[in-house]
Amino acid sequence: MATKPSIIITFKQLATSLIKRSERGTAILLLSDATVKETGTVNVKVYKSVADIDENLYTEENVKHIKNCLAYAPYEVVVISCNSTKFSDFAKAIVTTRRTGWIAFVGNDTPQPDLASWIKSMELQGHTYKAVGTKAGNDCKQYVYFNQNGTDRNGNAVLAKNYLSSLLGILAGCNVNRGCTNFLCTDLAEVKEVDNVDTAVGSGQLVLANEVDGVRIVSGINSLVTLNGNTATEDMQYIETVEAMNLIADDIRDEFKNTYQGSFKNKYMNQMLFIGAVNEYFDRLAAEDVLDREFDNKADIDVDAQRSAWMGTGKAEAEEWDENMVRKMSFKRTVFIAANIKILNCMENLKFTITME
Repeated sequence: MATKPSIIITFKQLATSLIKRSERGTAILLLSDATVKETGTVNVKVYKSVADIDENLYTEENVKHIKNCLAYAPYEVVVISCNSTKFSDFAKAIVTTRRTGWIAFVGNDTPQPDLASWIKSMELQGHTYKAVGTKAGNDCKQYVYFNQNGTDRNGNAVLAKNYLSSLLGILAGCNVNRGCTNFLCTDLAEVKEVDNVDTAVGSGQLVLANEVDGVRIVSGINSLVTLNGNTATEDMQYIETVEAMNLIADDIRDEFKNTYQGSFKNKYMNQMLFIGAVNEYFDRLAAEDVLDREFDNKADIDVDAQRSAWMGTGKAEAEEWDENMVRKMSFKRTVFIAANIKILNCMENLKFTITME
């Protein structure tokens, strides 16, 4: 039976089927704005600094949200505004504007459950959109749950749904370059602390805490809590790990689709060209401390998967082929690749023992 082409990139803790480095750090800010007079009209603007903002397009409160997001220096802020509080009115504009990015619907509780549900459904389809919102219990590595009120530097109360614009800027700004654990939220003077930090973090909540020098993020985690030791592991509960996973998945998918898919015959030599490009890409990521340069980050033909594919067609003799034979017996239209990589994480925990004689 003929099927449409598929590109499936799955991450497992030890066996990962994963060159150019893509630009990251996009914040996608969704705003319900009465300035948009015509129902159904959706405006999309891209800003890289506060000097770019056309303040006539937004309410005063929404201009403040845009500036709060930009204050934490994301690569860009894509503002999608509409005179609606329905997430469905914004969804099409998201997917037609950017293929990935951090998303938040700021200032309104109504669309939070729909945004969380959409992020989860997009993850299942292989997309790498991420979001921060006030919906609890989403249990998703692409969704960050936050729900604490606070006070800004001017003494004004800040509800959790309104602080999402700042958190969006923080998360997009941190990108793959650093973790957001212990990040200083410079626009807050104080936050209402959770009853039990350990319990909140354990249940998948991004928690802020009052420290001597200001309000800081306790631990840079997402809402993933259900682990299976394979496609959902403890490492994947951390935002910076998922950021690196998303970067690699997006880059390799794009390279395969734009350069190889449909253009090269599926034979051993061409597979090795692609694998060589992937390994060169891994080397660059290691040089930028996304991957561990002390680890042998390598991709190669997945011999076991390719052998199984041939056996699945009734070719029983494939079980007796040596590894070299399997490698050179490319399978129809499918390229089987496996990789073993080590993603670097930032320093968080310190265990320091001092012995005095």
